[in-house]
Amino acid sequence: MRFRCLAVGLVILAAIGVWHVRAGQEPGTETESRQEAADLIRHGEYLVSSATMCGDCHTPQDDRSRPDRTRFLRGATLSIRPKKETRDWADESPDITGTGLAGKWGEAAMVKFLSTGINPDGEKAMPPMPAFRLNARDARAVSLYLKTLGGSEAGKKEEKGKGSG
Repeated sequence: MRFRCLAVGLVILAAIGVWHVRAGQEPGTETESRQEAADLIRHGEYLVSSATMCGDCHTPQDDRSRPDRTRFLRGATLSIRPKKETRDWADESPDITGTGLAGKWGEAAMVKFLSTGINPDGEKAMPPMPAFRLNARDARAVSLYLKTLGGSEAGKKEEKGKGSG
């Protein structure tokens, strides 16, 4: 009898414990994943702006040769050239915002590209784009950050006026 009461008590305690963990975990997990995503986006912004310097090639310059912040990362004509001319050199950088490659390729393809240097078509990045070897967390952070960037309406209208939109 004593053993049966002890067993029933343990089962009740286990059931309460499972219920308590599940009830407390769901809202906390959602908040935690939102916080984690926000942290990754901030980390991605740091990587894009300060470590990998994406804006140096992917942001057009204004008439004073400064980055045009209204068209941040929306693609640009590249001013750098190789010492020896080659066919395997990009003259323009693509839009890498959420309305550009980050949106078209999706997170998995962007992470693969940023961690292997291979695009969704199975091709290597064309110089002068370096073949980054970011770890999975950093590549995901960059991808999430780029998706938050949609470009400005002014930048989109100007691009259409140039025939590239």
